[in-house]
Formats: sequence, structure tokens, C-alpha cells
Amino acid sequence: MKQAKIILLRHGQCEGGSILRGKTDVALTDLGLANMHQSAAKLGLLGCLPSLQLYSSPLMRCHAFAAELAQQLNQASADLALKVEIMSQLQEIDFGLWDGKSFTELYQHSAKALDAYWDNPWDNGAPQAEPMAEFEQRVAQAFAQITQQAYDLAKVNNEDGSASTTALVVTHGGVIRHIIALVLGLNRCQGLYGQLNIDYAATVTIDVFWPETDDKSTKAVYRLNWPS
Repeated sequence: MKQAKIILLRHGQCEGGSILRGKTDVALTDLGLANMHQSAAKLGLLGCLPSLQLYSSPLMRCHAFAAELAQQLNQASADLALKVEIMSQLQEIDFGLWDGKSFTELYQHSAKALDAYWDNPWDNGAPQAEPMAEFEQRVAQAFAQITQQAYDLAKVNNEDGSASTTALVVTHGGVIRHIIALVLGLNRCQGLYGQLNIDYAATVTIDVFWPETDDKSTKAVYRLNWPS
């Protein structure tokens, strides 16, 4: 059986205060960056080298940390040239005219529409926003690509006895929620968006297995470890 680990890491605290932060590109606070490094340190990534893949959303609250982490890991291993693969599909949903607005302002002027969005974002989209169905489709495409690349590397590792394959994905709360839905086989699960809290710099680990079958199937089997 081939196996790998996909670790989702949410970005840390950001500048800009309490705003609806989708495509709005803001930097991490010093605390946010420090918390991400603390979370990464707990993962033991040095032990995953050289079979570590690193992916990131293009938004600076994710990519700035991912670039720092790659540099640190490369410095720790003289023969390593780890690069960050930037995937546009991993960026947060675009909230349209609401994007970047403070929650105070939104609830003052659009409380009913905002509540309807949290209750059912598929049928009650924000004005001029990215439709939820399109967001989920692009996230699913990214997750499928990451899983396939993990499988390709796992095949090599199984053959030469290398360290197990690990992929670290630096991304956003909405992206992580939809990947959880994919792993659990949930469709349009409102509770994941409305009731599930995923803290800044939290991690979600997904164990991936590819059982050996008579038909040589490469279909992945997932096991979710709850956010921490």
C-alpha cells in the first residue's frame, strides 16, 4: 500500500482588523507569522525531507510564510532545493463588494443579506462575488492535483525506501473547510462554513492511502485528523 500525508495550514492573524478577508491581499501581523512558524515547528518537517512538497495560495498572508519556511528548510539541509508551488486555486473565495469590508459595516448595512449568506452561501451569494459552486470546483481541482502529485512521489518512495511523502498546503479557512467536505464526502454542508471554527495557524492533517487492488486502481482513501 502506498501512503502519504497532506497537511493543511491556515494562515495566521492578519493586518486590517476584523474584516471579511477574501481576495483582499493583506500581510500577516508579527504575531500571525510567529504563530505559523510555531505550528510548522510541531510538524517535524525536517524529518519529512527530502520527500516534502510545499504548496501555497498566492495571497501574501500565505505565500510570505511559505517562502520563509522553504528558505529555512533549505538552509537546514545543504542538498535541498525546496520550492513553493503557488496555486491560484488555493486562494480564498472572492466576496465581491463585501470583500475587505469590516464586519461592523457589513452588519450595519447588509445584516439580512449577510445572515442569508452564512446560512446558505450556494443560493445567497454576496454581490458581485465568486459563486460558491465555482470556488468549490477550483478547490477540488487543486486538492486532486496535490493528491496526484503525492501519489507520484509515493510510488518512487515505495521503490527506493525513502521517507514517507508529505505535502504542506498553506491556505485559507474557506479552502480548508471545503477540503474537509471533500474528504468526508459532504455536499453543500452549511455547518462547515457557518459553525466550524478553524483558528489562525491551525493545521488539519489528512492521511492518504492507495490500496493495492487487482485492477491496479489508484483511487485514494482519506482519513481526516481534526483541526488542531
